[in-house]
Amino acid sequence: MSRFATARRTAALAAAVGLAFATAGCGDETGAATEQAGAGSTATGTPGPSAAATGGPTELPTFDPSSAVATYAQGFPPDLFPVPQDATLLASSAQPVAEAKGSKTKGVPMTQVTLNLSSSRSTDQVVGQARKILTRQGFKQISAPDASGLTAQTAFVRITKTRSGEVQESLVVGVLDDGERRLCSISGTVRTP
Repeated sequence: MSRFATARRTAALAAAVGLAFATAGCGDETGAATEQAGAGSTATGTPGPSAAATGGPTELPTFDPSSAVATYAQGFPPDLFPVPQDATLLASSAQPVAEAKGSKTKGVPMTQVTLNLSSSRSTDQVVGQARKILTRQGFKQISAPDASGLTAQTAFVRITKTRSGEVQESLVVGVLDDGERRLCSISGTVRTP
């Protein structure tokens, strides 16, 4: 594969991940995409070309309150993964998880979290930072599913014994190298702080 094709593939993948980061949390309380009413809006809730062409006000999509840009979302446990000094917090989300029927750990509230960062460090250094932060929090590194287009991916699990049984928290760390920076996503389910 030529160098140009590799660079073009990497750029397309970075754009797709960037779009996913930018649209994460768009929706209503059920997670369904919201639809904006009015002339010039598309079915996905983004302003259509006619709104911009007329010079009228442009409506922006609404964002799920469980997500935040450049800060920790409400309900995200910031002690779980402090942002490394040389990284930039892009976005985060935290959403309560409904208790599963037949759960062995009744009454243990869980939260689904996502943290998106960028770093100028190498992929190995970013994964190493994540490993160091999470193992200090009591997580153990385990094998992860296929990286599916990511530069690197690993997983972590923490099992805590409670009166009602074992609580399993799990996080997946994925890194995409776009050539200039590494985009890192940490996501999974943890105990509610």
